[in-house]
Amino acid sequence: MKKPSTSNRPSIYQTVTDRIISSLKAGVIPWEKPWASPRFTGGPFPRNFSTGKPYRGINILLLWSCDYSSPFWLTFKQAQELQGRIRKGERGTPIVFFKQLPHAEKDNTKTDEDERTPFVLCHYTVFNVEQCDGLTVPEMVQPTAAPEIHEDETCEAIVSGWQSRPALHLTSPTECRAYYRPRTDSVHMPARSRFVDAAHYYSTLFHELVHSTGHESRLNRTFGDHFGDELYSKEELVAEMGAAFLCAIAGIANEHTDSNTTAYLQNWISKLEEDNRLIVHAAANAQRAADCILGETFEDRAEAESTTTAELAEVAA
Repeated sequence: MKKPSTSNRPSIYQTVTDRIISSLKAGVIPWEKPWASPRFTGGPFPRNFSTGKPYRGINILLLWSCDYSSPFWLTFKQAQELQGRIRKGERGTPIVFFKQLPHAEKDNTKTDEDERTPFVLCHYTVFNVEQCDGLTVPEMVQPTAAPEIHEDETCEAIVSGWQSRPALHLTSPTECRAYYRPRTDSVHMPARSRFVDAAHYYSTLFHELVHSTGHESRLNRTFGDHFGDELYSKEELVAEMGAAFLCAIAGIANEHTDSNTTAYLQNWISKLEEDNRLIVHAAANAQRAADCILGETFEDRAEAESTTTAELAEVAA
């Protein structure tokens, strides 16, 4: 029996990209939104309510872009197991994970690279706890205003705690731009006093530090040659999201920076419309960059903070 055609069915990559583009067209940048959001004591990232484990990669952006203040999400089945229920009429939010396909029969003519087990992108649906009844949700801590230009202790700890960080040139009175120079493996920034506030300073510094994780001695990403080319755009998106992850961890509030302009939004919309895999792959690289700088994974951090011991398969990106 001939299988029905699936050629007209949108791919998961396209579905994910369409959701991010929809947020951008509405003026919401998913990788900036959470900086001034309420915080749960277990951390700033969306997490599974049943297990306490944080979501990773593209799922952070998919859940950040939803209009809920709570970071807690769970499946329909998990809500039932906790004696809660999804309210009638509520719609779930699809998130994604990579599933490893079964090994094919061994072919002695294949190389080791050919024999790597392939992965396929899959999805399932979660609900925010604000869509549920019958659940006891922890109290949220409202954000406080970021300090002025003086040093932020948590941000400084992230920078100084990175043992393999690049050379930092942060005090020059004449430097007028922020950039990472791969040839010398060095980050250059205008003096702190020239920034509008601490949030702008540290988000810019984190952006450049994420770039530096692409050095051949670290994660070995390929940089673009000039502004506007394909690799440059991909690397900029990695740096944008990686910086947002670090800002969320540090708890610095910055609802919208000067980059949140019509031209900025239209640029990302056009890039995502050209390549429906860009946002998923960039989020995965941003996740790796943040892990590299922190010297730990989000799971390591969650393991120390979570009060639950239940296990759930990791949602990867």
